[in-house]
Amino acid sequence: MSDVISTEFGLLVSHGKLDECICRLEGALRALRTTPFHRVLGRDFLHHTRAAAKYLIEFHQSAPADTKLAALYFEMNGFTINPDRWYCDGFGYRTAGDIWELDWLATWDAETAEQFTLEGMESAQQAFADLHGDEKQSLAVQLAGELAEHLVTARFMQLIAAAHKSAKRRYGRLKGLPVLATAHEWDTVHQTT
Repeated sequence: MSDVISTEFGLLVSHGKLDECICRLEGALRALRTTPFHRVLGRDFLHHTRAAAKYLIEFHQSAPADTKLAALYFEMNGFTINPDRWYCDGFGYRTAGDIWELDWLATWDAETAEQFTLEGMESAQQAFADLHGDEKQSLAVQLAGELAEHLVTARFMQLIAAAHKSAKRRYGRLKGLPVLATAHEWDTVHQTT
């Protein structure tokens, strides 16, 4: 099942169907018997949109004067194994690469000075602290955990997309600039321009 969820997630997100992806993930999670991972349902990070937009703008403005950024990338920490604090870091690139071949993200030209803390899903964080990776859990709980992991990542992508949209209204230099988002060690990114 893991490959099916990841493949569908990757295809929907990469083709700009993030909202549909979130709906499918929530529907699949709701179809399972209730587990602690269900605490992620109905929650998002969108209350951070204004602050995240400011974070994007300030990061772009803080790049060295000789560094004309062609892309920004925001990565959520490895939240499943670090459930005590969820946050993201930002990276800037002089050259934008392909979202289907992500090796270029390993070499950045600028990075944020501070991390952006993500709050509002503390009860879901506790579920990851208590249950993630515990092979003794039932298959239903393991499946719920996988769906919740994809859903948290999608919700982070949703925040960065909303922040980018908001930031472009206040700071024209972000218009047309690719902004990518995902979680640490994920092979799928969401991109807005």
